Amino acid sequence: MTLTAEHMASLPHFFTDMTDPRRTQGRRHRLTTILAIATGAILCGADGYQAISEWANNLQTKARERFGCRRDQGHLLVPSMSVIRDLLIRVKPDELDKALCAWNETYGKKDESLAIDGKTMRNAIDDKGWQTHIMSAIGHQTKTCYTQKKVGTLPSAGDDEAKRTNEIKIAVPLLDAIEIQGKTITADALLTQRDLAKYLVESRGAHYHFTAKGNQATLCDDLKLFFADRKEPDFVTYDPPEHGRIETRKIWITSELNGYLNFPHVGQAFVIERLRVNKKTGKSSTPELAYGITSAPVEHSSAQQVLATNRGHWCIENSCHWIIDWNYHEDRSTIRTGFGPENVTRLRRFAVSIIKVKGVTNVAQKMRQLNRNVRLVFDYLCMTKNSCVQGA
Repeated sequence: MTLTAEHMASLPHFFTDMTDPRRTQGRRHRLTTILAIATGAILCGADGYQAISEWANNLQTKARERFGCRRDQGHLLVPSMSVIRDLLIRVKPDELDKALCAWNETYGKKDESLAIDGKTMRNAIDDKGWQTHIMSAIGHQTKTCYTQKKVGTLPSAGDDEAKRTNEIKIAVPLLDAIEIQGKTITADALLTQRDLAKYLVESRGAHYHFTAKGNQATLCDDLKLFFADRKEPDFVTYDPPEHGRIETRKIWITSELNGYLNFPHVGQAFVIERLRVNKKTGKSSTPELAYGITSAPVEHSSAQQVLATNRGHWCIENSCHWIIDWNYHEDRSTIRTGFGPENVTRLRRFAVSIIKVKGVTNVAQKMRQLNRNVRLVFDYLCMTKNSCVQGA
């Protein structure tokens, strides 16, 4: 394939259709340059506006040229911290999300299942004392963040009812932004809702994989009653002895309840039993049971696949939320003005996705390596010829 100059600067190219909220007068740095530099800095572990600015100031001439920095009196200038902050608190989050989604569509890999869940930015408290709550969709296989949307703001004292109500309302608009046909959407018990199930199957041609708990009491009770006298499991997994314990997971599935359960498009019902054994003491924990339903029929998803999908849902916690908190200190971050919290956490999710899709297990170590090698940053962002060819 022949690469144009636009392809060589692929990431800035995806920002070109975004609306610049700044006044034309006095605008010294292009929006595409500022956002590309911010993305590169966050990929290297920058956790705030000051850290992004410091990373930019350390860029050498070739790197500044690749990012499209402005030339003044023979020198390539990088945007200051105030310029970076001013743009990130004002640029529309939906447009930034759309640009990063387009990059993922071009260079990213595909997933068979997506997990949706919310996360509260605990220290992003506005003038009214409310916290920012973000819902995102993460790929099970690649750990890519496909899209995110602000659920709303919640009282910092905590209001679980408001969180539940807002997440249910925002799930459909979140998924409207991406292509999900043929994929399986997993969610926790909070989103086990009939309207969402109908939307996924009837409107989008996708499958759902839901957990049944107290918010769907009748459904949960029916599953408990059916699986109370279960026989031999349909599939069993034994995890390697890590972290001082051995875990065994068993799953039982059935399609006998499909016409009985008061829930749309049920293809299978299941129960999963998890048992932990301490390696040192040999003592077993009390078995944990998780009940659920999926619209995927038996011929589409075997017991082994249903179990794998159920476990894959926790990728959103283990491969996104936890990593963001650990590497970017997001729960302690004081970014709170304007659209800043939404835009910065979107860039964080994008950066983590890029690293995880490479099969990296130690994200913090990789960020340190990237910080020492700007050429590698351009490779990860598909801003070099070789990376463009591989990504395309």
